[in-house]
Amino acid sequence: MTFPWLTFHAASLPRVIPRTEYAHGVIYAIAAGVAFGTLGPVSNLAYGAGMSSPTFAAMRATTGAVMLGAVLLAGRSGTVSLRGLSTRDRVLLGLTAIAQAALSLALFAAYGAMAVALVVAVYFCYPLIVAGMSVALGRERLTRTRVLALAIALGGLTTVVLGGGSIGEKMTVAGLLLAAVAASCQATYLVASRSGFTRVPSQQATGLILAGAATLMWLVAIPAELGSAHPGTWLGSPTAWAAIAVAGILGAAVAKVWMLRSVRRVGGTRAAVLMLAEPVTGVVLAGLILGQGLSALQFAGGIAVLGGALLAQRPAPARTARMARP
Repeated sequence: MTFPWLTFHAASLPRVIPRTEYAHGVIYAIAAGVAFGTLGPVSNLAYGAGMSSPTFAAMRATTGAVMLGAVLLAGRSGTVSLRGLSTRDRVLLGLTAIAQAALSLALFAAYGAMAVALVVAVYFCYPLIVAGMSVALGRERLTRTRVLALAIALGGLTTVVLGGGSIGEKMTVAGLLLAAVAASCQATYLVASRSGFTRVPSQQATGLILAGAATLMWLVAIPAELGSAHPGTWLGSPTAWAAIAVAGILGAAVAKVWMLRSVRRVGGTRAAVLMLAEPVTGVVLAGLILGQGLSALQFAGGIAVLGGALLAQRPAPARTARMARP
């Protein structure tokens, strides 16, 4: 069995899009953001079927790792021997897996500790952290244009998240800390994967990261599941299994392969801004699937996010984008 959608290459895009590595990276980032944006509505369906957030996070990572493993075993993607990697690359792979596990657990816990809109507003400030880390490491230049792009995109994001007219729960210290941890972990993931383990093809690297993260998350999910009032009630729910399939295949395996390909082509800061398509997608899907309305103010905020993302693509003066393997 083959999975052609997992081996998608930007060469299959319409010919009107410039066939360059940089353009491919832009498309991968936007597509990854849209794919990640399905996770909010899908996770709500799983929770409604009785699944806990740690179990959902662990099942998502496990499903994604299994699907990528199947693709690799089918010979649909190249692989490299991990023994041939440098110690630095192996350490960065492990660090990225830990960051992925901590990201998922912290983010889903934050959703339970504070209003979702407030969590999203804090979490999606991670492009600022990525930009700061990239500049500190000397990888990217934070030009005035990119600062303006970040400001426009984050302002639009705030409008999208908070423009619905109702916040619900009040802000909590625990929620703020958990959302901030999740943002820091996402930034670490993006920065570490920018120039680390570049010899490892995207599908293999993503599969390894998801497998490592899943192992760590099950250490939290199993005790949480067994300690719940009705453990395993979701096992007989078709809705829960459908949510796991979508979250694992689209929201983990496919999305994270695309994200890694994007970061390797356009850099962490630009990829992070482009992936702000995620919350915009989530708000739109919440309106369509969960019956949550989309206000005119939120629509305008979505336009601002996209405008900021496009502005961030302007190259820095006298600097050529570096190409990386797919």
